Amino acid sequence: MSAPLKIAQIGFGGIGLSVAEMLADDEDFDYVAAVARPHRAESIRDRLGDIPLVDSPDGIIAAKPDLLIECASHEALLAYAAPVLSAGIDLIAVSVGALVDQNERLLMIAAAEKGGASLQIPGGAIGGLDVVGAAKQAGLEEVTYTTRKAPRLWKGSPAEDMVDLDSVTDPVLFFDENAAKGARIFEEKLNVTATLALAGIGFERTRVHLWADHDYPHSTHIIELKAATGTMRIELANTVAPVNEKSSWLTAASIVRAVKNRCFVLKL
Repeated sequence: MSAPLKIAQIGFGGIGLSVAEMLADDEDFDYVAAVARPHRAESIRDRLGDIPLVDSPDGIIAAKPDLLIECASHEALLAYAAPVLSAGIDLIAVSVGALVDQNERLLMIAAAEKGGASLQIPGGAIGGLDVVGAAKQAGLEEVTYTTRKAPRLWKGSPAEDMVDLDSVTDPVLFFDENAAKGARIFEEKLNVTATLALAGIGFERTRVHLWADHDYPHSTHIIELKAATGTMRIELANTVAPVNEKSSWLTAASIVRAVKNRCFVLKL
């Protein structure tokens, strides 16, 4: 039996705690370090035991993980990615909206090349990326991302500056732009658009439609594409993670699948 894969993780909010719960008892993985805010320390150790809590890229590098999982924020990804990748540590990142900045994106790629490491982006809250990536090889013409959810689910986001959420009765399309603008304005709320743009035709050409719609009590993602290979339309209505009613359970599960795929002989 091979040695367990050594893991470090940044971020233990709803998504991060869900990831830790799903990986903690798997003998194929061993957590060697964590980066989180001090008030998370108790919940982290409840799930992962008495692991080192560090607060810098140097702390992660010193722990010598094989893999760093990022599920924290754009700021965390920008702070940790380049140093960790340069040190030869692979990275699975969720806060990919940060990659809308081409300079930051190229910096991370250069760091990964220097360290011989990989930067992997899981599907997160959406699906169909295998189709998008495959269709890209033959020629993608259009990619559109639409999300519909109840007005209350947009509270606390930039949507509040675009539409009076309390007065919405009929469905309202309040944002119709490209993925570059969407990822910059909505940040963590639209990491999925960055993932889709990177898999497909880029930030400028990927369209983003955001709706406030009482008929959608859950965050619902719709992806449509037109390509030389044909067309696709998929719809996902995601439930929230048990440990946090604002975090996507599917996002956490997609991270876990990406981690476990590293150990599988048969990869799907």
